[in-house]
Amino acid sequence: MIRVDASASPKPAVDKGDRDHEHHHRHSIFAAEATGLLLMAVLLLVLTIIRSWRYIPWSAR
Repeated sequence: MIRVDASASPKPAVDKGDRDHEHHHRHSIFAAEATGLLLMAVLLLVLTIIRSWRYIPWSAR
C-alpha cells in the first residue's frame, strides 16, 4: 500500500513573471541549439564543396 504524507505543505504559488522568465530561458536554449545545428550544416556544406571543387564540371551547361 502506498502511504501519502499529508503533512507536506503545498507548493508556493508561482508568480506570472517567474513563468515568463523560465519560458524565455527555454526559448533561448532552443534557439541556440537551432543556431548550432545550422552552423554545423553550413560548415559541412562548405567542407564538402572545398573537397570536391576540382571534380565539379564548371563548364557544363
